Amino acid sequence: MTTKELGNLGERLACEYLVKKGFNILGKNWRITFGEIDIIARKKWHFLPLFSSSRSPIHFVEVKTIIDSDRGFFPEQHVNYQKQQKLRNLAKIWLKNNKYPENIPYQIDIIGILINEETRNAKLHFFGNAVGDI
Repeated sequence: MTTKELGNLGERLACEYLVKKGFNILGKNWRITFGEIDIIARKKWHFLPLFSSSRSPIHFVEVKTIIDSDRGFFPEQHVNYQKQQKLRNLAKIWLKNNKYPENIPYQIDIIGILINEETRNAKLHFFGNAVGDI
């Protein structure tokens, strides 16, 4: 399995997981020169106004997928401080580009996925609000 195939499989599994948990997928693989956000999602809240401060936050999801035999590392351990900084900046740029108010709640989540290359079985771990403020 190539790195691209592994990444695509992980992102597909992550989207399926989020949808099952009640999220709407707002975007996938949003990129600018500065970097990329894997998944942008939001919990379904049908009864609140569009920009209500009590609405659920927008989730910017970083997906890390690795083969299960990768020497004891967990996928989420690959999101280092530099990557966290980049994710914060990308989230702010996405919100601004999509004309959300400055006080809209958002968070950065990580989904770590371990794939068994032979069976293609996956173990998925969701880390909500994994990247805090500076």
